[in-house]
Amino acid sequence: MEKDIEDIMQFYDSFVYIVEQISLDAEKQISKLMGTVVADELASDFSEIGMVYAKELLDNEWITKEQYTIAKSIDEMLAGMSKRNELWTEDALINAEEWENCRKKGRKLLQMLHLSCDGGN
Repeated sequence: MEKDIEDIMQFYDSFVYIVEQISLDAEKQISKLMGTVVADELASDFSEIGMVYAKELLDNEWITKEQYTIAKSIDEMLAGMSKRNELWTEDALINAEEWENCRKKGRKLLQMLHLSCDGGN
């Protein structure tokens, strides 16, 4: 059954917000999510919430297969990082190459989402 357009728009906005969050510089991530375990919060938001939205958006043709694949690769990077406790500190968030790679992929995805939103202009 096809989803209501309002629901899909909400999923899209929420997905973009989660991608924006993972794309921020570490210092902005830390200040925005102050009071939480920032790395855990970023990862769980992306993997447990963002990927659910991404799948719905893909199924309803609101994002492309390529955009979904990038989101999936971020999710897989986060899953791989979860085996390494040292990557889940604020210091690691700032200094670890793994987190920077997630941010770079997030920024690429965000750019693609914004391009598809405005007709590629």
